[in-house]
Amino acid sequence: MTTLDDLAEQMARLTDAPCTLEDAEFRLIAFSDHRADDVVDTVRQRSILQRHATDDVRAWFRGQGIEEAEGPLRTPGDAGLGIVARLCVPARHLGRVQGYFWLLDPDERIDPATWPEAARIAESAAHLLSVAERRQARRDALFRELVEGGRLAARESAADLADAAGLDLHEPLACVLVDRPELADQVASRPARPGVVWARTGDVVAAVVRARLVEGVSGTDELLTALGIGRRLDHLDSVTRAAVGPVVPDIDSLATTFRGARTGLRVARTRPPGSVVTWASLGPLALLGVARDDDLAAAVVDPAVARFLATASPDVLATLRVWLDEAGSASRTADRLAVHRQTVYHRLAQVQQATGCDLARGQDRLRLHLAVELAPFLT
Repeated sequence: MTTLDDLAEQMARLTDAPCTLEDAEFRLIAFSDHRADDVVDTVRQRSILQRHATDDVRAWFRGQGIEEAEGPLRTPGDAGLGIVARLCVPARHLGRVQGYFWLLDPDERIDPATWPEAARIAESAAHLLSVAERRQARRDALFRELVEGGRLAARESAADLADAAGLDLHEPLACVLVDRPELADQVASRPARPGVVWARTGDVVAAVVRARLVEGVSGTDELLTALGIGRRLDHLDSVTRAAVGPVVPDIDSLATTFRGARTGLRVARTRPPGSVVTWASLGPLALLGVARDDDLAAAVVDPAVARFLATASPDVLATLRVWLDEAGSASRTADRLAVHRQTVYHRLAQVQQATGCDLARGQDRLRLHLAVELAPFLT
C-alpha cells in the first residue's frame, strides 16, 4: 500500500528535486532521501531536524498565496530567512488544504510539464491525510471508551481497536504513554505497525502494544524502536519521557494497564529526560495510582514526618533513604555513603528525634519508608 513516505519519494523522483511533505500547519510528515548533490537550505534542515517551521517562516510562505493556490506555484527565496526558491504543490482534498509538498528549485529547473503529475501525487497525499485523520479520531474515541467505560459498553470498541493493531482479543498487551513534543500531531499519519495502535489522550499519546514488543525495554531508544518511531531526533529524544503499564491478559483489561502507565508517567516526569518508567519498577510508588493524594498523605505522612521532610538536611535525608533501602544495615549504609558508621547512627538519631518514629519498630520503619518515597508526589 502506498504511504506518505512513498509519495514524497515519488515527488522527488518526478521533479528531480529534494522534497518535503508538511501538513497544513507546517509540521513535517515525510521527506525524500538526501543526495550528495541536493540543494539544502536552512528551512529544509530545520523542518527535518525540528519537524516544524518557525512562525516567521510560516507567515512568509502564507504571504506568497499558498493557501489559496489551486495547483503548483513557485515561491521566491529569502536570504534573511534562509529560504531557497521552491516549487510548492498544495495537497488538497475536497477543496481543503491537507498539506504542502516543498521542492527546492533555486534555478527553476523543474519542468512545468511535470506539474500535472505532481498535482495528482499531491491529491493522493491529501486523500491519505484526510482518511488518516478520520481513522485516528475513531481510534481515539475507541480508546477513551475502553479506558473510561464499562466492560459491556466497550465490547465492540475492544474488537475494533484490537483489529486496528492486528491484536487477538485475548492476547497479552500493555499500554505505553509517551510524553514527546509534537507526537500527537504525527500519529495520524504514521505508518501502521503490527501489534501497535496509537491513540491521543490528553496531552500525551498512548500506544496499545503487544506485550512481547516492550518486554525488557530499559530506555527511550529501545522503547521508541519497539513502537516503530523511526528517524529519531536527538533533540526530541532527550526530552521524551515514557511509561509502560502492567501487562494485562487481554484488551478488555486495557483500563488497568492504562492507569498503571499513567502512574508511571507521573513518576517519569520527575526524573531526567529520556526516562522510561515501567510498572514493575514503581515499587511503593504504585500506590499513587490506587488512592487519592490526600488519602495517601493522611495515611503515611503525619505532621511530624512532613516537617522533618521539609526541613531535614540533604545528608540526613540521604542517610535515611539508604539505610531504609539497605534493610536497616548501618554498615552497608556507611559503605554506600563513604562515611563512618557512627555518622550513620548520629543522623538516624536526628531522624528519630524529629519524627517521633522508633526505628527499631518495623511498623514505624515501614510508614517512614512510604512517607519518604511518596511525599514528593503528594505536595
